[in-house]
Amino acid sequence: MIPGKPRILLLHEAVSRHVGTIDHHLTAIEALGTDRLVSLDCISAARLPLDLNRFDSVVFHYSIVISSPSHLPAAFASRLTAFRGIKVLIIQDEMRWVDRTAEAARRLGVDVLFTVTPPGVTRKIYRDPWFDHVRFEHTLTGFVPEHLTRLEVPDYAGRPLDVSYRARKLSGWLGSFARQKWLIGERFAADAPSHGLKCDISSRESDRLYGKDWINLVMNSRAVLGTGSGSSFVDFSGETAPWVEAYEAAHPEASFAVIRDLFLEGRDGETVIDVISPRCFEAAALRTLMILYPGPYSGILQPWRHYAPLDPDHGNMAEIVRLLRSPDQAGEIIGRAYREIACSGRWTYNRFAAHLDRVITEMVQARLQDGQGSPLPRLAFYNDGELAKLRKANRRLFRLRMQVYRLALLFARLEGYMDRKIRPLLPGAAGEKIAAVWQVLKGYAKRQLLDG
Repeated sequence: MIPGKPRILLLHEAVSRHVGTIDHHLTAIEALGTDRLVSLDCISAARLPLDLNRFDSVVFHYSIVISSPSHLPAAFASRLTAFRGIKVLIIQDEMRWVDRTAEAARRLGVDVLFTVTPPGVTRKIYRDPWFDHVRFEHTLTGFVPEHLTRLEVPDYAGRPLDVSYRARKLSGWLGSFARQKWLIGERFAADAPSHGLKCDISSRESDRLYGKDWINLVMNSRAVLGTGSGSSFVDFSGETAPWVEAYEAAHPEASFAVIRDLFLEGRDGETVIDVISPRCFEAAALRTLMILYPGPYSGILQPWRHYAPLDPDHGNMAEIVRLLRSPDQAGEIIGRAYREIACSGRWTYNRFAAHLDRVITEMVQARLQDGQGSPLPRLAFYNDGELAKLRKANRRLFRLRMQVYRLALLFARLEGYMDRKIRPLLPGAAGEKIAAVWQVLKGYAKRQLLDG
């Protein structure tokens, strides 16, 4: 048996923590205890004098891409490969870079993979026989933000909006299933005026909302729209996505049918990732009615019990509107979703962290007991003083990187202004010199943005 709980190194991309679901996810794992867990920005960690033998396990968080040298530089990746403890990969967006991810997992020696794919789909994606030796654990893309269940929210009748929704128009390479995310909004918004509904629905990038703004929209709406999360095309090679995105940029009016026939190799719908979205948990917690296309929703939501099912052709729109106009009937569905989903305790971030901890403990115990690949010597964990220095150095490196990143972003934003307004006013020789310097700065900015 392990003397005490396993010691964990959690690697993540700190710059992504502005995204609520990522921050909640990381915070829950970090709550396992600072006395045995060190959480580090992956890029900063690569430059720190880490002794990996002081850990029993390394966890690669889904905020990093393990196949990217920007996240795991070669020298650091080699050290992680040589580490003999348990390696855990938590992953999302499993429809892209599949072959590269599989090769990186093999090279690093990943022992456990936390996947959001449905069980029947997982090995269609991770098809290499090497994965026969990997332990798969099924998880979700997000969980109930428990603090939202305690918010005071307007009652149903007092909410100013009937229906709200935000969705990004996703690239066609994700397949026909992913198109539902924005099509439901467009179709509903087109029908809403004839039913006298007051809606706030948009798929424009400029209308996207984050943080408190998003929460305020949901809690001031009687209902929100939604679909399953995922895709119906898997880009194994990683080559399809950039080809499609480049084609769409050059041909913005191209139909999905054209994209499908030109690029998707007849594989659209062959492998479908269809799982519950974190937005469903937010809506349940904020006591907002969910109007969703029917789907499995990871076996968690049931139609007419937890959400109002909207036919994909919107043929039952009149029925949905009658429900919206009936506070009592809508309230029954809202109440069940709140009690049975948001407040059940079954789908919380802390529950996930406990699941992760249990799996790591089991794997480390098994590794030590059979004596194969055990991290020898199993050195003492970092003491308080060492941990304080490590975390301080991590924060310093991250702050420095963020300063460089912000400077690079500023250069990128100034690029258009410089080309349009400044360069035409510069005299010949001076203009050429300044333009040359500017090209160097632009190149530096581009590299920082790609690597950051």
